[in-house]
Amino acid sequence: MVTFKSTRQKSSGSVAGKIGATLFGLIFLGMGLLFVGLILSQAITNFKTRTWEKTSCTITANSVKTVSDGYSFGVEYTYKINGKVHNSRQFQSGFDRMVKDDISKADALAKKYYKGSRTSCYVNPDNPNDAILKHGSLWIGLVVLFPMIFVFIGGGIVYATWSSSGNAPKTHSLSEKASKKKFGKKFQTGFFLIFFFAGSGVGYFFIFPAIMKTLDSKNWIETPCIVQSSRVQTHDGSDSTTYSVDVVYEYSFEGQTFRSGKYKFIGGSSSGYQGKAAVVRQYPAGKRAVCFINPDNPSDAVLKRELGAEAFLALIPILFMIIGLAGTIHSLRNRQKTRGFTNLAGQTIDTGAGIRQQSGRRVLKPKTSAAGKVITSIAVSIFWNGIVSVFVYQAFQGWQAGHPDYFLTVFMIPFVLIGLIMIGSIFYFSLAAFNPQPVITLLKDTIRLGSLVPMQWATTGDVYKIQNFKLSLTGEETATYRRGTKTHTDRNTFYEKVIVNSHSPESIRRGEAIAEIPAESMHSFKSDNNSIVWKISMHCDVPWWPDSKNDFEITVFPMLIEDF
Repeated sequence: MVTFKSTRQKSSGSVAGKIGATLFGLIFLGMGLLFVGLILSQAITNFKTRTWEKTSCTITANSVKTVSDGYSFGVEYTYKINGKVHNSRQFQSGFDRMVKDDISKADALAKKYYKGSRTSCYVNPDNPNDAILKHGSLWIGLVVLFPMIFVFIGGGIVYATWSSSGNAPKTHSLSEKASKKKFGKKFQTGFFLIFFFAGSGVGYFFIFPAIMKTLDSKNWIETPCIVQSSRVQTHDGSDSTTYSVDVVYEYSFEGQTFRSGKYKFIGGSSSGYQGKAAVVRQYPAGKRAVCFINPDNPSDAVLKRELGAEAFLALIPILFMIIGLAGTIHSLRNRQKTRGFTNLAGQTIDTGAGIRQQSGRRVLKPKTSAAGKVITSIAVSIFWNGIVSVFVYQAFQGWQAGHPDYFLTVFMIPFVLIGLIMIGSIFYFSLAAFNPQPVITLLKDTIRLGSLVPMQWATTGDVYKIQNFKLSLTGEETATYRRGTKTHTDRNTFYEKVIVNSHSPESIRRGEAIAEIPAESMHSFKSDNNSIVWKISMHCDVPWWPDSKNDFEITVFPMLIEDF
């Protein structure tokens, strides 16, 4: 008889450990909720201003000023309410000045709202002194998806910490277990949906338009321009300072004069001052250069229309979208496939994981197929290396400009090595996918303790590549418990027996065997902290090539009462 180890009594962890994990989760949850509140508050305010009264107003003054992180546009205007003249400097709700990263955007506002022009403003009916020129965007509400990831992570940590309390494994009725599993699946689906929409939002608003402009700019008009000023813009954050290139240049098109500060299509700021400074030194004030103008919108111009290494930034939202979509589909499919039974102890045991039912026979399928392993390794590699490449590019720019950032270079070495290992895993799993793959079929519908399990296998492809074919029956106990704030899982293989160990190509191609489940052993069992898992392990040894290894989990039922 298999007995549980004493670690079972420690599964819930100490009170101090739970408090530590809870505080950690609450930090994530609190940060997420804070930003969710700020974003939703601004979105609600932007929505409310759309109910304000539209009124005619006159622009009395405007200005474009250079500030540390861009160009500030300010405006003053007058309007009448009930015969009384009111003045306002508010452009949008909560913003007296609009700061733009490109001077052409600030100039465009100055041209639209020039002194003496008449336009429309929106007045708060409850406070005539409160007015705006332009409604804020409602799209800001989508930004809430990013802090919602922190909310889900933090809330999940707190829920997981306290949902597994108690000094012994809990037993659940079928309805309780199903309800808990249903909640978990909904939580998982929501988490992955947020990933998908967050990636879609970043790609749609920030990355993909720049890529489309890069493609479109091949038809833009090459025009001489004169650099008016150049500098490295400083952007002070709460915990760091980032920098960006700001080169203001003037050009003429069809008799009109324009200014622009766009250096590349993908702007933004990042760490690494020296790299930006090196670019700025290439464009001193008074230098004659060449820019490229959008003929459909002459105020839209750029100095460098090549996307360059910034194209890798597109991988980040794409990976978020892929992970979110794949996770959502997987979660929804699992919800449809889940089925179970209640064993003698009252636990719900999954009877469908990795097994496809066919007319009383069970064709074993691995949890992750060969193609799935390749796709997963590609997705993880792109996600990791896509992020790492941004910092590697920053380090490379510093070395190229003669101002290397030694700390950043040394700091990135282990991350680059991990990325190379991930790339290697793609080739490993890709090569393994071309191995002959034996298909194992159980010839018995229900497996119980003390019963015989007949099985057969068939292998397609070049079986002569396989040097050795091995099937094993394994019983494994797991016990999960906490040490402080960390969760540990102990695994103990209490039963292992080789079913097949063949070197013959003919027996590898097709064969039959019988495994026996020990009667004195333990049936399949799953609780919050402990489990008994039975599986059939397959190992195909392929010389000078990646081996094929798969585990197929099977469900072993308790013996019937009449068998005792």
